[in-house]
Amino acid sequence: MHERLQFQATPGRLTAPLYHESFRSLDEVLDKVNRYSSAGAEQALARGKQGSLGNAVVHGFWAFLRTYFLRAGFLDGREGFMLAVSNAEGVYYRYAKLMYLKEK
Repeated sequence: MHERLQFQATPGRLTAPLYHESFRSLDEVLDKVNRYSSAGAEQALARGKQGSLGNAVVHGFWAFLRTYFLRAGFLDGREGFMLAVSNAEGVYYRYAKLMYLKEK
């Protein structure tokens, strides 16, 4: 995950645009959602957060609204919609997984 920048050399200034390709296929997106939601649930558990079905639904829905409307994902067409859905899924699964971790 991208928690902080780590350099192996002295940071400098880029002379050309930096293109970041987060994924190459929908399978990669789904794998990433699964990995990140599991890691996020474990971190949330360690911080004492609560997980429930209600939290999962509300936070997932908010993640969709924030990505699609507030961050103007709708301007990116179907890819913007798909990104908003995958973000919402990730948040939903994080809280659902947290709920199950708390039950163990």
